Amino acid sequence: MYKEIALKKILHYCDYQDRCKKEIFTKLNSFELADDDRNFIVGFLNDEGYINDERYCRSYVKSKLSLKKWGINKIKLSLITKGIDREIIDNVLSEIDQDSYKEELVNLLKNKKINEEDPYKRKAKLMRYAVSKGYSISEVMEIVNGNEL
Repeated sequence: MYKEIALKKILHYCDYQDRCKKEIFTKLNSFELADDDRNFIVGFLNDEGYINDERYCRSYVKSKLSLKKWGINKIKLSLITKGIDREIIDNVLSEIDQDSYKEELVNLLKNKKINEEDPYKRKAKLMRYAVSKGYSISEVMEIVNGNEL
């Protein structure tokens, strides 16, 4: 594939959603390009501001917190697998307002419908659910045992 055609396709790929470098490299690997052409395209995208891992990370964290109701652990693991630098991840995650984060967890647990009469089994199911969403055990236990539900 010619470099110009690949660049046009990648620009379109970047236009409708923020992308990280790893996603760009994965997409470029599906094209038949020389390594020099691939590196040129990534450099161009980086220089022109089409890809920015910090901006991508902020957008990703915001959407996963508000839309998917994911916890920090799940978000962090997902970003690591996307090749985002751990320092960037830690900086962005440290900016999360802890009060609203805790409130999201409380709402998540309150809205979870569990048909269980036994209060111990109900708590266990709520805890498993919240931990699977990426919240830490200590955060979940604090809320479940604190009778905030």
